[in-house]
Amino acid sequence: MPNIIPFDKKTKIYAVQPQINIEFYSDEELSKMFDWILNKYQTSKTTRELKYYKKYYLLIKILLRTGARIDEALAIRPVDINLDINTITLITLKKKDKKAKRVLPLHFELKSDIMQYYIDNNINKNSTDRLFQMTRQSVNTFFKKMQKDLGFKIHAHKFRHTFAVKALMNGVPLNVLQQWLSHSSIFTTSIYTQITGMDTSQFMNKIN
Repeated sequence: MPNIIPFDKKTKIYAVQPQINIEFYSDEELSKMFDWILNKYQTSKTTRELKYYKKYYLLIKILLRTGARIDEALAIRPVDINLDINTITLITLKKKDKKAKRVLPLHFELKSDIMQYYIDNNINKNSTDRLFQMTRQSVNTFFKKMQKDLGFKIHAHKFRHTFAVKALMNGVPLNVLQQWLSHSSIFTTSIYTQITGMDTSQFMNKIN
């Protein structure tokens, strides 16, 4: 039986392929990030500053709860989020087939955050304007500032890895996670099973 790596330990994992380094956030690191940003907007002195930090709070929640690539997250429009049937549509910009779409279930916690954001900013749920009017460069600058204050590495793609690890550790089938992450091959998705130290004996024992 493989050794299971505790999720709450900061770990660098080398997958099956050589020189592939996958990093993800521990629960403690996530808690520190959310505490940092909540403190920032609670102590904001202007409405503009308050909206600035709340915007990044929601962006981080979307990255963490969808596994979206940063470009996909920044391209989200309110019309892509269906609050009635609880889905969020991401445009997969990385595909050869430009603007290919995938639909993910909307996490209940993320839905609540989005609805509150709409109320706070008077956003029409049918709007075709981008939800986040910012660039990838500005996001990187924000994360570098947070990283400097908190003392550990922070970047957008690390949220995607964290989403994948949490999904597998909570029993999401590999083929479902492949669809959610928009991996062209399930072998790419299977890298994350090396991180979780998944015990596959449970599946073998179910075979008659």
